[in-house]
Order: sequence, then C-alpha cells, then structure tokens
Amino acid sequence: MKEEDSKVESSHQLILYIEKDDQTYGPVQTGSYMVKNYLDDFFAKKARLQTIRLEELKAGKISPLAYYKDLVEIGEGDLACRVGISRRKLRFQMTPKGFSRTSVALLERYATVFGIPVAQLFQVILCEEEGLAIHNEQTALPSVIISRISVRDRQASELRT
Repeated sequence: MKEEDSKVESSHQLILYIEKDDQTYGPVQTGSYMVKNYLDDFFAKKARLQTIRLEELKAGKISPLAYYKDLVEIGEGDLACRVGISRRKLRFQMTPKGFSRTSVALLERYATVFGIPVAQLFQVILCEEEGLAIHNEQTALPSVIISRISVRDRQASELRT
C-alpha cells in the first residue's frame, strides 16, 4: 500500500506500516477505513438481527438460548464446547421444548458464556431510551448479577456516529 492510499479521515486512529513516498517502509498514523465506511452498516445489521430474533422468540419459534447465541455472535460448535454438551443437544435446547427441559445448572453455564444473569434467560430486557445503557455487575454468587441503568458512555455513543 502506498502512503497516499493509506490516508483516511476518521476519529479512530491506527498505525499502518506502508511504503512511503521516498520508497522506504515505515509507520504512518491514519484513520480506520473499516470504521469510516462499514461501522454504521454493522450496527444496523446487528439491530435488524436482534429485532428478527426477538420476533421469533415472541412467536415461540426459538428459545432464549438461540436468541442470545445470535446476539453474542457465537457459533454452535463453540457454544456447545464452552457449555460442555454435544451440538445435537444444543440444537434441541435452542427449541422451546428443549429449553423447558434444560436444568438450571446447565442454564447457569449458558448464562456465563453469554455474559448475562440466569434470570435474563427467562426475560429479555431492552433499553429503548436513547442515551441509556444497562450494565450488569457480577457478585460473589455466580448466578446473581446486579443490573444498573445509566447514561450511556459518550465514547461508546460516538463510535456509532
């Protein structure tokens, strides 16, 4: 990559090692091409996926395990491995019938992988107010988490703009 091709106006800076105009290689600080051109599209697709999965959850087509699997963007094989079950059992538990037969101990392992409290597998908490965020705070008990609603961090909001 040539030096003139690497220049991108973006608030997210990075260092690229490129061929400079004087035919040497070295670092150049520039903006992120991906952030400038694709970040908004990523957030729009993620929001659309969440809406689709929420509608499927409401209609009883999927279980909360399938909903959260897609939200945290984890594959079936990786999730099954982290929880310690087979893919076949995972697929069954991602159905409403299979979810109702899942033990609380296994649900705790799922919740740990998803980074949510076990109770959130039985309810979906949405933050629809602009500028607010829900933060989960871990306690000494692995199945108990304190949830706080607070004003969203400005830096996180600026990432989306």
